Amino acid sequence: MDPGAAGKDIGRELFEEGNSEYDAGHYERALELYDKAMGHGVDDEVIFNNKGATLDALGRNSEATAAYREATHLNSGYGLAWHNLGNSLYAQELYADAARAYTKAASLKPDRMENWSGLAAAYTKLGDVKRAERAVDHLGDFAESDPTILLLQADLFTEAGLIQKAIDCCDEYITRNPASPEGYEHLGNAEHEMGSYGKAMVTFQKALEFAPNDKEIWNNLGYTSFVAGYLERAIECFDRAIAIDKDYKHAWYNKGYAYHGADMLEQAVGCYREAIRIDPVDRVLWNNLGNALYNLGKYAESIPKFVEAIDVDADYEIAWNNIGNALEKMGMYREAIPYHDRSLQISPDFDYALYAKGVCKSFTGDPEGGYDLVLDSLEINPSYDEAWKARARIAGDLGRWDEALVSIEHSLAINPEFDQGWFQRGEILQRTGQTEAAQASFEMALKCLEGVRPDTVSGLSALVRRGETLARLGRFEEALATLEGVIASKKTNSHGILQILELRRFLNRWELPRSIKEACESSEEPGVRLAYADFLLDAGYVDGAERTLSSLTPADSLAAPVALSRARMLAMRGGLEKATMIVGALKSQSASGGFASAEGEILEAAGLYASAVEVLGKALAKSPSSYSCALAYSRSLLRLGRYKDAVRAADLAIGIDPGEWEPHMLKADAFSALGEIEKAEHERQEARSRLSAIKLKPVDGAGVDSR
Repeated sequence: MDPGAAGKDIGRELFEEGNSEYDAGHYERALELYDKAMGHGVDDEVIFNNKGATLDALGRNSEATAAYREATHLNSGYGLAWHNLGNSLYAQELYADAARAYTKAASLKPDRMENWSGLAAAYTKLGDVKRAERAVDHLGDFAESDPTILLLQADLFTEAGLIQKAIDCCDEYITRNPASPEGYEHLGNAEHEMGSYGKAMVTFQKALEFAPNDKEIWNNLGYTSFVAGYLERAIECFDRAIAIDKDYKHAWYNKGYAYHGADMLEQAVGCYREAIRIDPVDRVLWNNLGNALYNLGKYAESIPKFVEAIDVDADYEIAWNNIGNALEKMGMYREAIPYHDRSLQISPDFDYALYAKGVCKSFTGDPEGGYDLVLDSLEINPSYDEAWKARARIAGDLGRWDEALVSIEHSLAINPEFDQGWFQRGEILQRTGQTEAAQASFEMALKCLEGVRPDTVSGLSALVRRGETLARLGRFEEALATLEGVIASKKTNSHGILQILELRRFLNRWELPRSIKEACESSEEPGVRLAYADFLLDAGYVDGAERTLSSLTPADSLAAPVALSRARMLAMRGGLEKATMIVGALKSQSASGGFASAEGEILEAAGLYASAVEVLGKALAKSPSSYSCALAYSRSLLRLGRYKDAVRAADLAIGIDPGEWEPHMLKADAFSALGEIEKAEHERQEARSRLSAIKLKPVDGAGVDSR
């Protein structure tokens, strides 16, 4: 129905009122008035353009695009609508469509600078450097009357990677305005992008001579100083920027990022928190705060921070993947997989998520599936050394040792200073019987760990790896001293604790230093607490083991081992009946017969060695492939003085699992008792060479989203 002249007059009034509301920043009200004006018959290209601008301001870019397209349909020569259409498409990352819109706008309005700058930005995003360069060159026509256009050109040339042209524009601007801090600031930015950090630092200092209270210049000087390796100077610059404006988010962020890069994680956390106080809806800040906590080993604490990042942007694939990484570090591999899946739904070619999911699947009974995912990640990013390392580990788990060796050598070709790569190479060579080459590889790992700083989180982790490497080389006393030094620093490391307990068992060192006791007792990981309880039982400290076991509420995967340890503890206290009841319950719940040796081990713990031998002998006849049964049988025979039988039982255990050290030590004790000293020493050497069988989990990092 024709609204009539009177209706259109009302519509024009509503349109003008909408424009006023738009100018005042009242976008919802402006949109309402534009829609009412349209209802009164105002339907020209201008109102559709203005409605599009309002929708863009509200973040409703796809609706804005439709409004601009209607405006250009009504008037194909309306240059402003074409330009705004380009902006809207650019915001949606539809760069090819944006470039077409800007091209049309520039053909209609070649004297409008914004058309050329938009076109240059779109071509840069498309990687079309030649067309981007031509568009930026067009801006030179405006520079005669407005020298600041030279700085805009410099920024656009920098974005396109045409750094020398950017520097030329800055030089021309400085020639015209030698006392302008802006010229030096833009020049410093271009020099930074070129990698000329020393020049950039000098240039920023020149800019500060003209503008000593410019927070952005101080921030830029700080970031360049950090990248150049001058951490203290960088922090001083960020502090100067913050002193000028305590709510300057970028300086807090960059200060945190600098501390993060220097592995000063507690300081990084504090800075990220300050930046979040200023801007609590910045996904990158929440992610990096989570990442800093993750790198501190505070995996459970990191997860809510990654969730905050997702609350800001539900499609932030890095944060989804990092939740999976944190769960993986907590041993929750199955729980981690859905988070990696969500990351891959958002970004199917996200190589780190493919790799991380592959690692999790390999630990949940699907090594083939995990292997395929790691291969997929390497097809996308063949230069990721950790992925090659994971491929080597999974190939080894699958018994493909030649493939494992090739994979780890790929990793080392990418990063020859990768101590974990050399370490893993040594394990593979050792597993395939190439002992001399394995030792050389461990020596290379040790060389990579020279000069490790103990005052950072990554430095302490490296010291743990140094201790583990020394153990592989048979330098057990040095290994123990190194690992215990890490724990004494109050930085609990679960791998280090487990290695310490194993080394002390091997060396018969049953008196634990106070720092190790405290670390074991304060550990939040049930696996560490259980290993500590078993160590105490082996050492005869039944009271301490009882306290530790009583505080354990393990996950399902540890329920049975904890129950067995409790049964063993009861047997040592004389509660054989209760202990036997626990074992009986476990045997009735297990369809696999995995507790065949448990009853005999309980009798052994109670000191009833003859009964233990009888029960274990029968269990071994039923389950001849049970390593734990053969080991307990040999141990009980040894304690009864049946040394030759103990040797035969130990040989049976070795046949079942050639990689374990304990049966060799039992043989050594038996040969010593028989007076066969040379054989005893040989078995001790065999035990030493097999002590290196302790496996490490892969080490991964959460993704930092840098700017």
